[in-house]
Amino acid sequence: MNSKYLLKLQKERFEMIKTHKRVGSKVNFLYPNGGTGNVFRRVIGTVVKKGEGPNGPYLTVEEGEGKFRSCSTKKIAFM
Repeated sequence: MNSKYLLKLQKERFEMIKTHKRVGSKVNFLYPNGGTGNVFRRVIGTVVKKGEGPNGPYLTVEEGEGKFRSCSTKKIAFM
């Protein structure tokens, strides 16, 4: 295989956080408040859905008050 292609695959693999969370499992992580930046909010809840979108993998989490949040796994910090 082409070495540039292998380097691209390795880079993509290291950029994403592997969540290893199943649907129905409890999660507790920090996520950027307002998109990207270094101001974080804590997300505590239950995984409702996992998927792969045009911008990469994501989790949909149901928080305590019945609110649903979709979070890109690329932006999750401290899971």
